[in-house]
Amino acid sequence: MAAGVPVCVPTDHRHGGDLFSDSRKLHIHTGLKDYFVTTQPPPRRNDDLRFTQNFLHNPNLVDRIVRLAGLRDGDTVLEIGPGKGIITRRLAEAVGAEGHVIAVELDASLAETLALLLRPMTQVEIINGDILRFPLADLPEDYVVFSNIPFNITSDLLEYLFDPAINPAQAHLILQKDSLVALNEQGEDVETFKSLMIHPLYEVEVAHPFLKSDFIPQPGVVTALFAFTRRSNPLIAPADYALYKDFLAMASKDRVGEGVWRKLFSKLQLAKLTDGTGLVAGRGLKSQSAEAMLGAFGAFTHEGRSRHELVNGAMAALREEQARRDGLNRAGGHRRKV
Repeated sequence: MAAGVPVCVPTDHRHGGDLFSDSRKLHIHTGLKDYFVTTQPPPRRNDDLRFTQNFLHNPNLVDRIVRLAGLRDGDTVLEIGPGKGIITRRLAEAVGAEGHVIAVELDASLAETLALLLRPMTQVEIINGDILRFPLADLPEDYVVFSNIPFNITSDLLEYLFDPAINPAQAHLILQKDSLVALNEQGEDVETFKSLMIHPLYEVEVAHPFLKSDFIPQPGVVTALFAFTRRSNPLIAPADYALYKDFLAMASKDRVGEGVWRKLFSKLQLAKLTDGTGLVAGRGLKSQSAEAMLGAFGAFTHEGRSRHELVNGAMAALREEQARRDGLNRAGGHRRKV
């Protein structure tokens, strides 16, 4: 790599360290800033699947969707998977010279090319690394995210990004639509595991639906720009959020649902939840509203420790199962729709 190319992990001036302290670094002076270049790539859990991405190609469309974010001069924006930079440029223009755009790109070749193209935009930082190892806690409390993320890291990224301790004030993410909005047998919109996981912390809406022709290459799925706005008063206390995810993961194991609910609640409790929250005790997550799940979890938090132990580790087990499926997909040459 030629000296002077700002493909980099910058020094973290606020904490006196660097953002990827466990990788070997090469210090390069660019004439604009000092950068650290990672010479050791991060672990690759999904091999080439982690690079699967579809890029927008119409600058006018990018202008429209960036305007939807309502960015202001001086904002700090995290972009995940900037690719060739068509969104990165618009983000830099939106936050102005006093703002900060941190673009994290896993593909070293794309990161190097983008750094050269955007060298004059000193408010842009290009980081070649794994977003799932990026220290979100080092960002300002009011940071925002705008990203066209690779679909194959959707599950991991949403869980990592929306951790109550480090989550952004706002986010605009281009996602596979059915990751957050599913359809039931009647063709009606229903909740998904991911939407139920995020609902207590964020208000979520579809900000812009896309056509498949908006991307190169064209995706095989329906996509949309989702807007996430952090709730000033979370619907679940941050201290209870890990238990809530375990609770959801346990409920998700039984698609019919009745067996799980009977393990977690008595018949009398289920009757009260059915009447009071609309919980459908004989069905799985896709039959439940966000309000019903919050009501059920609220009742569950008042249960004794022995009941809580029934769900402990359920989220970790779900992650392991997903990792196993990813391994099968790789071995069989399939491409999982996340």
